[in-house]
Amino acid sequence: MKYWRYQSGWRLLPGLLAAGLTFMTARTEVFRPIEHGIYRFLFQARGEQLWDERVTVIEIDEASLAAIGQFPWPRHRYVELLEKLEPANPSVIAFDILFAESTEDDADLSIAMARHGNVVLATAWDEQRGVIGPNASVMEGAIATGHIHHNADADGITRTYRPKVNGISALSIAAVQRYSQQKLATGGISNVNQNLWLNWRGFVRSAPRYSFTDVLNGQVPASSFKDKIVFIGFTGADLDEMATPYNHASPTAGVYQHIVAANNLLAQDHLQLIIAPVWGMVLFLSPILGYTYFYCPLRVRLLGSLTATAIWAGVVFFAFNQNYWLPTMVPIMSFISTSGFVILTEGLRGRLTFFRFTSSVRLGLHTSIEQSSYSGPPMAAKPLSMLDR
Repeated sequence: MKYWRYQSGWRLLPGLLAAGLTFMTARTEVFRPIEHGIYRFLFQARGEQLWDERVTVIEIDEASLAAIGQFPWPRHRYVELLEKLEPANPSVIAFDILFAESTEDDADLSIAMARHGNVVLATAWDEQRGVIGPNASVMEGAIATGHIHHNADADGITRTYRPKVNGISALSIAAVQRYSQQKLATGGISNVNQNLWLNWRGFVRSAPRYSFTDVLNGQVPASSFKDKIVFIGFTGADLDEMATPYNHASPTAGVYQHIVAANNLLAQDHLQLIIAPVWGMVLFLSPILGYTYFYCPLRVRLLGSLTATAIWAGVVFFAFNQNYWLPTMVPIMSFISTSGFVILTEGLRGRLTFFRFTSSVRLGLHTSIEQSSYSGPPMAAKPLSMLDR
């Protein structure tokens, strides 16, 4: 039994060491650039998905800027837009524009928004200035506000957004809540303090979108906005740019974060990040792999590690298609490092065995030499009665 325990301890040791090293490394930033690259690859490998037709955007694009002039525009332009949209009867209109400064057109804009009855305005915060927009006059015509903050990671891509900031819901959540007339948007959100992962649909060129000037000129049918959530935001160059897994080399506009979030809220398909079960799997599988690899030829270990890596890559891709994102590098590093620790452990065990063998040989030689060099009187034979005792 003691020998079995001794052998099992040596065979389990590589997997335990690999799991420990993997967890320690995972808590650093070593894997993050690789995981970011895998994240982008998974979206592109999955391909584009259909955009929800209930959500659309009116863009203040380059064509609109060329026709109307430099941004920001006079507020009466938005009054004209609301008048154009009135016959279309959109369910919700959400402005991704901060109406912070007071102007002479604020009263007219407030009246136009109140006439529609379902306008949500954007708000933001600045460390020096505090709350930025909307001003009180414009806010009188709105039904709610929503924050427009977004979080860009180290590679510039926006992957998450906060459901609430300073007690204010995100613009997308505020718009979808009003659209549904119930708390559909927060029904699947268990923790409003935890960032939500955007499940990007594809390139923004595929989204339902219309140019501001085309709407003003009547070139867009009214049915394009009927009973829909309509976001209005700036999409021109050099302002509020945001990178996505699809629009990475050429960033898009920040308004598309709210459009994708609204899509996710309506479909209840935010990307779900799964970490704890993956770590538990690594802690469970690493010792088993180490135990199995012990005494195996090197080619078998390499083949086993490659097979495990390929299987995990397939699991990650399958899960991603089900809207779950699993860490990729933690298990793969565990598979590879387990094989390496088996080699090190076998070498260490061999050295210890050899050391014990040579020590026992030396001890035996030393004892035999001492006995052969003994020059004292011969030892008296013990009586049989003493031997029996």
